[in-house]
Amino acid sequence: MNVKIIYETKSYLVISKPIAIAVHPGADRDSFTIMDWLLGRYPDIKELAWQSRDRIGIVHRLDKDTSGIMILAKTPEALDFFQDQFRNREVEKYYRTLVFNKPPREHGFIDAFISRDYKDRKKQKVESIDFELDWRERKNSATEYWVEKEFSFKKQLLSLVLVRILTGRKHQIRAHMKFEGCPVIGDETYNIKPSKRISKVLGINRQFLHSVKLKLRDYDSKKMIEFLDELPRDLLEVLEKLK
Repeated sequence: MNVKIIYETKSYLVISKPIAIAVHPGADRDSFTIMDWLLGRYPDIKELAWQSRDRIGIVHRLDKDTSGIMILAKTPEALDFFQDQFRNREVEKYYRTLVFNKPPREHGFIDAFISRDYKDRKKQKVESIDFELDWRERKNSATEYWVEKEFSFKKQLLSLVLVRILTGRKHQIRAHMKFEGCPVIGDETYNIKPSKRISKVLGINRQFLHSVKLKLRDYDSKKMIEFLDELPRDLLEVLEKLK
């Protein structure tokens, strides 16, 4: 598996995660994961005192078909250090996505409740407020976005959007964009008929969503450090078709 290493120290490394691979073992325990790649590259770390043997070195996660920047810990101490930053919302996480239609503002926020969709347990449900929803199921979620470029393709409007997630809910960007009426191109879970049709015409075989920037405190210096990752070739080819 081709995993690009962006940065590496004795305590952690930053990678560009490819698509079609899960971060850690789930229901399908036979599939190869990012954790398997990490243990294959650094087999000695398996003997360290990890709290969870199922998520060795995994600081945070990306969806299977989302690519881009991830940080992995080589020691339990580094894992705790970085996870504390994620837990306290001290980490800045940015993604670039191509969406159907155009968001209502050039720069905007989506602040809504997100919860499991009981009609389809593979999905998340977003709503401004639902007084009938059990408060224990409601999780506030916040997304900031900037429209970077607009495209007219097959008489439909598409937008390249930079997104910052201020919370880290499951499927947050994809669910929020659908909530705004702008589903992510290539997304098979939160699509609508027009976005599904355009995705098929573009020949994209995964959601157009890439983690492009991660900013957090370094384990050694404790100073803020920033990592960047450009769009991969398959997504750049989609943008070329729009030109």
